[in-house]
Amino acid sequence: MGHLNYKGLETLYWVVRLSSFNKAAIQLNTTQSSVSQRIATLEHEFGVKLLERTSRSIHLTDQGKVAFKYAEKSIVLHEQLLTDISHHSLKESTIRLGVAETIVHSWLVDFIEMVYRDYPYITIDIIVNITPVLKDALKNGELDMVFMLDHTCDFDCIQRPLCYFEQSFLISAKLGQKFLHRSALCFKDIIRSTIISYPKNTYPYIDLKQQLNQLRLPEPKTITSYSLATLIKMTEEGMGIGVLPHLSVLKELREKRLYILPTNIVLNPYHFSCVYTLGRDDLVKNNLADLAVNVANQATKKLNQQFSHENFSLY
Repeated sequence: MGHLNYKGLETLYWVVRLSSFNKAAIQLNTTQSSVSQRIATLEHEFGVKLLERTSRSIHLTDQGKVAFKYAEKSIVLHEQLLTDISHHSLKESTIRLGVAETIVHSWLVDFIEMVYRDYPYITIDIIVNITPVLKDALKNGELDMVFMLDHTCDFDCIQRPLCYFEQSFLISAKLGQKFLHRSALCFKDIIRSTIISYPKNTYPYIDLKQQLNQLRLPEPKTITSYSLATLIKMTEEGMGIGVLPHLSVLKELREKRLYILPTNIVLNPYHFSCVYTLGRDDLVKNNLADLAVNVANQATKKLNQQFSHENFSLY
């Protein structure tokens, strides 16, 4: 082989990463038949079979594993070369970013403003969804980067810690009279009311349920939704006690539409990470991850300072 078949190595990388010729074709903006032809050409040039393909799965041969390792390295090197030559000014990029709604309600606007200030050649396409959906979209190549709840990823990716959000028990003024002049509430008091929270298969609710199980207390009546905006609205309307990140509702707290219910209960905070895959625009994604970490740290520090200096308690 007289030259390095970068196109073939890139195709091999995405076929293996996405476990699909069709998904690799979408990622590379080409056809499935073209992907198959590139793999066939690469195998012919190497003189060995790189992939074992069945109706249900795609596996690397032993020689394919070696080729894949070098394919990954060549893609990263290619991105570094393009970026170094262009000095980050001539290479336009579009990054498909998935974001958990909690971050939308806190520091996402700050992040986008910083991106367009520091990296004007980058376009950000934003998708807002829940963590399991964001994780699958990243794995399947439908997203380039996500800001999501900490989650175990069963695929190759880079994970960077972003920030965390404490949870509080929130109540509207409409229900406030019911709890006036009461000492700090315990779980026995809380479960007498309807709880407004994320669905029962999510981390926040599972944490709440585990604490109730340890105390041998029954689950309360619940109203659930994946939408943070919906949960906030239902809590404002007095439909129950909202179990939500209080930094996401500072506006509602300041306007006295919501209050924090004093309790002795400590819920685990939400921990968020920036997660991205390698293979395309790697240095761009690394720079955006650095920026996201800085913005998240500064924004949550500022929000926590504001929160600590104001009294949002019901009494």
